[in-house]
Amino acid sequence: MERKTHREIVKGWYPFSREEIKQYVSRGIWRNLTFGDILDRNVANIPDKPAVIDDTRSVTWLELAQKADRLALHFKRLGLEYGDFVVMITPNVVEFYFLLFGLARIGVIPVMGLPRHRRKEVSYLASLHEAKAIVVPVGEKFDYVGMVREFRSDTPILKHFCTLGGPPVGGWTSIEKLLEERIEENYPKDHLAQFKPDPNDIVVEQLSGGTTGLPKGIPRTHNDYIYIWDYVGRREGNTDESVCLCIPPVAHNMPISDIAGPMFLRGGVTVITKSTRPEDHFRIIEKHRVTNVDLVPVLISYWMEAGEVMKKYDLSSLKIVACGAQKAKPEIVRWCIEKLGVSFCNTFGMTEGPVIATRWDSPKEAQLNTVGRPILTDELVTIKLVDNDNGEVPPGAVGELVVRGPMMTFKGYFRNPEETAKSFDEQGFFHTGDLMSVRPDGRYVVEGRKKDMIIRGGENVYPEPVEGWLMKHPRVANAAVVGMPDAKLGEKLCAFIQATGGQTITFAEVQQFMKEQGVAVYQWPERLEVAQGWPLTPVNKIDKRLLRGFVTYRLLEEGLIDVALGDEFLAKDKLTVDDIRTGKVKIDFTGSPG
Repeated sequence: MERKTHREIVKGWYPFSREEIKQYVSRGIWRNLTFGDILDRNVANIPDKPAVIDDTRSVTWLELAQKADRLALHFKRLGLEYGDFVVMITPNVVEFYFLLFGLARIGVIPVMGLPRHRRKEVSYLASLHEAKAIVVPVGEKFDYVGMVREFRSDTPILKHFCTLGGPPVGGWTSIEKLLEERIEENYPKDHLAQFKPDPNDIVVEQLSGGTTGLPKGIPRTHNDYIYIWDYVGRREGNTDESVCLCIPPVAHNMPISDIAGPMFLRGGVTVITKSTRPEDHFRIIEKHRVTNVDLVPVLISYWMEAGEVMKKYDLSSLKIVACGAQKAKPEIVRWCIEKLGVSFCNTFGMTEGPVIATRWDSPKEAQLNTVGRPILTDELVTIKLVDNDNGEVPPGAVGELVVRGPMMTFKGYFRNPEETAKSFDEQGFFHTGDLMSVRPDGRYVVEGRKKDMIIRGGENVYPEPVEGWLMKHPRVANAAVVGMPDAKLGEKLCAFIQATGGQTITFAEVQQFMKEQGVAVYQWPERLEVAQGWPLTPVNKIDKRLLRGFVTYRLLEEGLIDVALGDEFLAKDKLTVDDIRTGKVKIDFTGSPG
């Protein structure tokens, strides 16, 4: 009897239709391979070549496969079954890839938690996915084991508690101990073959921010990820001789789709590090002869500031820098091209799937000013820029990016029909919320964001949930959170608070309150403005456009930003610093929303 796939077993996701799968495979877009197939091919062809290197170890393709298969057998022995979910939080260590490929062997789905997630996010993810197991690190600055103990009684379906790194914890299963036990000696060599997943099964559950302030689940399949690995790798000039450095959290979509994934597919080398220090990055590049690195703009700015230190190291192996997660300003791109002497790949990508990017050999002007073209052009792919009425805008005009087809590699948010309905229109187009224009040469230019989402150092932060958490404080009557300009991180969070009954509240109290609620640190406000009332729109809503203008001007007065940065930040609101300085735009904090 034919085994059921995740399509039949996993409830609450939106798989591609059988007709779509047939079309994508027949056109050669999808290869009908699994992660395990890619790993097995590399073991057969390059068993002794390094696959992954972290801060202390180097692992060959053969060792990676052996350790992954060992964990797969251990997880089966623990009772994890095909279609079960495991919440994972790991630092940048090689064990992550043992877990990734081990779970992929047996069709168990890792939920890609991030080191910055805290109790609120992690407990929600465990409950949403009815996770059977959780893996958290020990020996880090934050006590993840203690965090899980706070909510484990509220999640009775969670049965297996695993640690990674550090000393074993009583009552928990140590991944290191499992890796030491040669369980495979008790099984036939082909034992795991019977559990091989379907290429259209979910291989990982990635995460996106949500308007509720909690992550949205984004199921990604073997087929769609391997396709991304291929086409992104082409854009970034990857070959079997590439050595790619990964600095962001390894479980994030960007490292899996843009950094390690293309190395898996081509048999290159992935180097990972926990460090965010530029000098450590330079040392790693020199030591391992790194050829490619994918960064976010804030990391590039740190590199720029470390120019003198950089001169101590031989970085001649570095050929290509790619940048994503946030718009890279032209001066950042120019520095990479002119000072580092590399090619630059400017990338717009989403965990939901769409990828638009410049090529490694694109003209300098295109790298400076655009994010290039879609990584795949096919008659099954449709990309449009639309206005608020969903009408297509004329060439050169700004509109919201909407996409449909195999480059848009998911069909809906996991067990979240409300967010899915908001994000897809009746024609099946996914609405990204990003504003773009397209030039006559077909290259796209990022123009801004449709919503009030704040991008802090590449992390998406939504204001509404932060406001909700703030308003739980007994002395907060109302709150509004907006982005404010920052030269390094792009944006930071500023909270405007109206205190209850004329009471006071301090910035330190606000931060302590967020900590007590278990909110991830990157969602904490980094500036507090106490307001007696609010600037209001004509329909009695708090005018966040004016709040952004107000805090920007305050930062300028305090000497924390310059006029150019202030004007650049306010451009999306059609404001300038001078508008506020001269009183052309009045900001009246006397209104009270009805």
